[in-house]
Amino acid sequence: MTMNSNSIIPIIIGLALTQSVFADGVSQSVDGLETDVATLESGVSTLEGQVATLQTDNAALEAVINTQAALIADLASVVDGLVEQQRCHTRPADLRADETGNYIGGVNWSGCDKTGLSMWGQYVGGSTLENLTNADLSFVNFTLANLIGIEAPGSNLEGARFVNVNMAYSQFQDAIVVTALDAQTYGLAETVFINTWCPDETYSEDNGGTCAGHMIPLGLQ
Repeated sequence: MTMNSNSIIPIIIGLALTQSVFADGVSQSVDGLETDVATLESGVSTLEGQVATLQTDNAALEAVINTQAALIADLASVVDGLVEQQRCHTRPADLRADETGNYIGGVNWSGCDKTGLSMWGQYVGGSTLENLTNADLSFVNFTLANLIGIEAPGSNLEGARFVNVNMAYSQFQDAIVVTALDAQTYGLAETVFINTWCPDETYSEDNGGTCAGHMIPLGLQ
């Protein structure tokens, strides 16, 4: 079949129109995609900004938390110090007595500094509550203390230091007194007596530098 020029022209025009429509559609699609991509990029940029803000806020919050943690640690240290001070400042009378009014003993002064302490017990007209019965007095510094006429049976005197102390008339029967030999043999800390009047009114320097064996008044020996 032979086509004349009149029949070809409409076909060419139709193809041209179709190509134009297709091109317009492709162009619109590309424009739409570019718009979508731009929107996504803007959203990503916004999210990145939000993430950066959150990271900054998180760093600031961590700094606050670390500061608070440090403050809490300091406060805990202060509280521990106050508790320790309270323990070392407890007087035997603060522990009061049992239901019959008798002092139950057991004050814990281990490691405390009792320099210059004055206690006058019932044997010299003082209080029955000036009492160190069964007390933990290990490693206590009793320099320049007056422990006169007190009851202190069963007390632990390991490592305690009695320097220029007056212990006259006090009762330390069954107290743990660590001699230099005990310290060497058992690995304990020696109870130190220097220039001290012992409970039996002898002088530590006349007893070879100790009150061991002289821890109760003469009348009770």
